[in-house]
Amino acid sequence: MMNRFLLSIATIVATLTALPAFADSPFTGKTGPLKFEVDSSKSQFTFNADTAAEKVGGVAKGITGTFSLADAAAPDGTTGTITVPVAKMETGNAMRDEHMHSAEWLNAAGHPTITFNITKVSDLKVTGAAATGKAHGKFTLNGISKDISAPVEIKYSAEKNMIKVTADLKVPLLEHGIKGGGGAVGDKVAAIVNVKCTLFGVAK
Repeated sequence: MMNRFLLSIATIVATLTALPAFADSPFTGKTGPLKFEVDSSKSQFTFNADTAAEKVGGVAKGITGTFSLADAAAPDGTTGTITVPVAKMETGNAMRDEHMHSAEWLNAAGHPTITFNITKVSDLKVTGAAATGKAHGKFTLNGISKDISAPVEIKYSAEKNMIKVTADLKVPLLEHGIKGGGGAVGDKVAAIVNVKCTLFGVAK
């Protein structure tokens, strides 16, 4: 019986020591600065501005940008610039997309990109292979920049040398000068757009 017990303990210890090196922290074993370029083929934003009258949502692709960590041992120093082409935002309805890209809405012709400049990450907490916190920065839509903060999760794969960043943003359309045709924002379209960012970065 004692031999079986000792064998069980040995098995558990062996299993724990075989876990990936970054299990204690997403950046264990890394020092100094790290820089990642957004993988446009995998990254996307999803968005919705549903009201009781109408459901409006879609996806944005063609995202570009970079993430930088001044020190891998302190991921709260993460900064980045994310750019989304308005013309790549789609709702699955061609006519609705045309309206969304028009001057009354997201104004793709006048301001062809949406950007999120991340300046810092606060309230950082590392659990296993992920670091969670709050990303702060400037969100620019329709040529108008506003301070914004959003819950963020950062995961780093030492094996693939890739980073995954997810964030949930709430974007107030009226504060960015977007009222919609006939003042539809706040009526047919929610005044606050919920945006979920899923971004993959490859080490440079």
